[in-house]
Amino acid sequence: MNVKRTLIDRLPPGAKRLLAVPYDWHQTREANKIFATKRLPRTNTSPDAPRHIVCVVVDALRADHITPELTPFLTDYNRTDAITPASWTFPAMSSFVTGMYPNEHGAMKQIDEPEEGLTLPPTLPDDRTTVTEALAGAGYETYGGFGHDTPFVALSGRFATHELYHSVTANADDVLGDHARWINGRERTFSLLHLADPHIPVDPPAEYWDRHDVDETIEEIKNWRYNSETDCDEACERYRDHRRRLYRASIEYVDDAIARYVDQLDEVLDERPLLVVTADHGEAMWEHVDFDVEHFDGTGCVDHGGAAYDELARVPLVTNRSWPLDGPVSLIDVAPTILDAVDLDTIETSGISLRKSVPPERQLLFESSLNGYEKKAVFDGEYKLLVSHGDDVDVTLTNPGDAVAEVPSDRLASMREILPPWPGGSDDATDVSGVVEDRLAKLGYK
Repeated sequence: MNVKRTLIDRLPPGAKRLLAVPYDWHQTREANKIFATKRLPRTNTSPDAPRHIVCVVVDALRADHITPELTPFLTDYNRTDAITPASWTFPAMSSFVTGMYPNEHGAMKQIDEPEEGLTLPPTLPDDRTTVTEALAGAGYETYGGFGHDTPFVALSGRFATHELYHSVTANADDVLGDHARWINGRERTFSLLHLADPHIPVDPPAEYWDRHDVDETIEEIKNWRYNSETDCDEACERYRDHRRRLYRASIEYVDDAIARYVDQLDEVLDERPLLVVTADHGEAMWEHVDFDVEHFDGTGCVDHGGAAYDELARVPLVTNRSWPLDGPVSLIDVAPTILDAVDLDTIETSGISLRKSVPPERQLLFESSLNGYEKKAVFDGEYKLLVSHGDDVDVTLTNPGDAVAEVPSDRLASMREILPPWPGGSDDATDVSGVVEDRLAKLGYK
C-alpha cells in the first residue's frame, strides 16, 4: 500500500481528480454486481409496513449539538441520545447494519497494538446477513449513498445500488439530492445515506462560514492543529475557538440540508417514510486534554477513534416516529427496530427494538479504537467503566460528565463481567487501492 500511495502522490492534483471519477464509478458498479449475486432470505413483511425507510447517518455529529438554535429542524423531531458501539466509522457502520457489537461482527482492529498509518480492519463476513439484505429479501429496493470512502469500503456489496462521490467529501445536498431523485417513482425502498460534512476537511458552504464568523485564513482550520497541547497559547486558543465555530457551522448546514431533503421527499412520495437521523460517532474537541495526555498519551484529545468520552460516545437519535425512546439506547438498536417495524425476524441482533420501552437498568458497550491501544467502556446508569490494557487504564467515570467517580463494588463487578474480549487475533485487514488510500489520508486516516 505504501508503493501505491507513492505513485498516487506523484500525480498532479488534476490527474488525481480525473482518476477518481472513473474509479468511483467502477467501484460502485462492482459493488452492485456483488449484491446482485447474493442469495437473499426470501420473506414477507406485514401489510402495514412502511413503504420507504430512510436512515441518514451524519459523520462525527455530537449529541450535544442538537439544539433549537443550531439545528431547529432536527430538534422538532422525536429524539434521544444514543451510545455508539464504536469510536470510528468503519466498525460503527458495521454495527449499524448488523445490530451487533464490533467484537461480535468482527469488523474491527484484530490486534491490540498502536499502528503507524491506517490499516482498515476486515469487512463483515460474506455470510453475515445485514438489515439491508433482510429488507431486500422482503422486496425492498436498497440504496447506499456515501459522502466519503470509509463507510463505502465497510459496506460495499450490501446494497442493490451504491453511490460514492468523486471528491474527498461530498456535501449533504449532493448525497441527499441524488437520493431524492432516485427514490422518485419506486414502490418500496430502504436507504442508508452517510453524510461527511462535520468530518475533516470541514468545509460547509460560504454562508455558514460567515454566519459563524470563522476566520478562513487560520492555517489548517479545516483539519486539526494543537491536538494535545496542555499549555495552549493565544494562537492555540484562537485556533481552537474558530475550529469549534467551523464544526458548528457544518452542523447548521447539515440541518438545513436535511430540511430541504425532507421537503423533496414530501414532493415525490405519497406517504411519509420512516426516517431515522443519527451519527456514527461524535467528535472530541479538546474537552479532556489533560486526562487524555495522562492516560492515553494524547491520542484522543480531538477527532474520533479514542476513548469513550461523552463528546465521542454520545450521538443523537432522531426519528419521525413516536417511539418511547425512554431508556439507555445504542446504535445497535436501529437495525432490530427497523426489522420490528416491518415485522421481520430474519437476523439475530444484540440490540432491541425501540418501538417499546427500554429497560432502565440496561448496560451498553463501546469499543474498537482507531488510535493507540484498544479502549473499551461499559455504560451503566450514572457510571461508565473505561478500560485499556495497553495503556494500563482502569477507571470509573460519571455518565454523563466524565468526572472520576467511585462505583459501588457490586455494581462495578457487574460492569466488568460484560467487558468484551480484547483483540488477540491475526492482523487481518481490508486492502484498498492507492486512490482510496490517498483520499482516506485527506480525511485524516494516516
